[in-house]
Amino acid sequence: MIVATAGHIDHGKTALVRALTHIDTDRLKDEKQRGLSIDLGFAYADVGADLPLGFVDVPGHERFIRNMLAGVAGVDYALLVIAADDGPMPQTLEHLAILDLLGMTRGAVVLTKTDRVSPHRVDAVTAEINALLAPTGLSGAAVYPVSAITGDGIPTLHEALARLARTQTRHPPRGGFRFSVDRSFTLKGSGCVVTGTALSGSLYTDDPLTVSPSGLAARARSLHAHNTPADALTAGQRGAINLAGAVHHESIRRGDWLVAPPLHHPTRRLDVTLHLLASETRKLKHGAPIQLYLGAAVRNGRVALLEQTTLAPAGQGLAQLVLDHPVHAAVDDRFVLRDAAGQRTLAGGRVLDPFGPARGRASGRRQQLLARLALDSRPEQALPAWLDSEPASLNLDRFGVAFNLAADDLARRIQSESVVRIPTSAGLMGMRQHRMNQLQEQLVARLDAWHRERPDNLGPTEAELTSVPGLRLPVEVRRVVLNKLLADGQMTRAGFRFRRPGHVPVLAGQDQQTLDATVTILNDTGLRPPIVGELADRLAMGKPDCLAFLERMHSLGLLVRVATNRYFLPATVAELAGIAVNLARSSVDGSFDAAAFRDASGIGRNLTIQVLEYLDRAGLTVYSREQRRLQPGYEKLLVSR
Repeated sequence: MIVATAGHIDHGKTALVRALTHIDTDRLKDEKQRGLSIDLGFAYADVGADLPLGFVDVPGHERFIRNMLAGVAGVDYALLVIAADDGPMPQTLEHLAILDLLGMTRGAVVLTKTDRVSPHRVDAVTAEINALLAPTGLSGAAVYPVSAITGDGIPTLHEALARLARTQTRHPPRGGFRFSVDRSFTLKGSGCVVTGTALSGSLYTDDPLTVSPSGLAARARSLHAHNTPADALTAGQRGAINLAGAVHHESIRRGDWLVAPPLHHPTRRLDVTLHLLASETRKLKHGAPIQLYLGAAVRNGRVALLEQTTLAPAGQGLAQLVLDHPVHAAVDDRFVLRDAAGQRTLAGGRVLDPFGPARGRASGRRQQLLARLALDSRPEQALPAWLDSEPASLNLDRFGVAFNLAADDLARRIQSESVVRIPTSAGLMGMRQHRMNQLQEQLVARLDAWHRERPDNLGPTEAELTSVPGLRLPVEVRRVVLNKLLADGQMTRAGFRFRRPGHVPVLAGQDQQTLDATVTILNDTGLRPPIVGELADRLAMGKPDCLAFLERMHSLGLLVRVATNRYFLPATVAELAGIAVNLARSSVDGSFDAAAFRDASGIGRNLTIQVLEYLDRAGLTVYSREQRRLQPGYEKLLVSR
């Protein structure tokens, strides 16, 4: 069990921890000289339980609130320390507010320096404390009067904490390992060592780790749990990790996280539920600059209110935190907001989605989803809510990372929801079957409408067909939907255009005659159609008239302009695209160059370049470093059905 102190400066937090553990947590020279805690201090106590007590002693001075916030993240129990002679002071109130914003409901009040006051004063301060705690999560917490000087009350408090440790429910080590770093240093003979708190999962010696958000790779060389050498470090423990790899203490700092590699997905947009302190005298405005405190990290940013333009004191609402620099976060992480200068605690809340969208963040659909997550963010409730909310598809891998779900746990939940799974380069996407059916019906209806409105047109391109108002389908998802329609025979394809089976464009008489003649010529010339001037001569047309005709046929999808002076039949384009697909599939690394395409097609170097540049524009291939690769999912759509 991890216990954190909190309270005003000089109210005896460090002396209390020393009395309980016989350890002085003031380790810095300045702290010892001035008798003032500046940074976090750590101590451990053996209380005869399997789960020893770990203490985090935080500084009480208002100038070091940043360090205090780093110390109370992820603790199990809070000791709010109040001097009996002073009573509650300004930092008492702020520290109590911070504990409340962080969702702390387990804790006690330690009334120190009772040797300086009368019993009547102890009773009066206790009554004041009870009133102070009433509206917070620590309402009804026990009050322990003690004196670190005389020792009065220390055994009672020690036994109470020992009893809690013996009955503490162990943190289930679910999900991947997440470790909030609060110290980093070099130990002679060992190298880089970090200390902090494990918030989830388990870590074993030699396990791989990623420093987030920097992305540095590391490995756990050796472990300490609660100041004792250990083979494993699990959720709910304070520990130290000796790191191996290309890391040193200057590349890891307070506020970083050590995570299982799959969990490394830094983010700059957090969708949250936000609670503004009742003690605030002003409303929080949309776009206000803030400092975010999450785990041991501090980030500057702005708050985007999603439901209104201001949030009143004591008010709650949905918001997106837009940060200047990335941070690691997961669903249900608690945080605190302070003003931009870091002088005043403003608000706090809980992360609902660590990967908030940049577009549509305040849409009605998005607000409804976040409102549901604010009420119940358990994965078993969140997954169906998310699937119902997404108009197209949900990134299931990203969902698993956000909720820190193990791979088998995620797979089981996906199966229970009967999700259609779509592998993509951005991760596994998913949608409900009825939504897949709706999308197919929408696209077929859109294609039918296209044919009615443009009877002389062969059909729309992929982009034209899938540009449904209010729907933004990821490219690979829309290609899966289209391929299903092609496989079912509900539509067919000519080159890069779609049409319903049996649809034949109806042209004006002269245009149809000229097109028939053009098709005959292009069929005869195969993969090397004549340039515009040569085609005009064979059609007995002036070049300007011929070019106008070809452009008209291109706009209708009946011919394809591959280059400014060459027009192809759609079937010929499909054949050339098939050559590109075959070259990529037969290549060891999935790439091919222009020379390979020239040799396979036999069309010559100059025309090869024109064709490949067209395939790039059409979205079939991607060009990089003299090589081309296929765009994911596109090759399945190339077969004319």
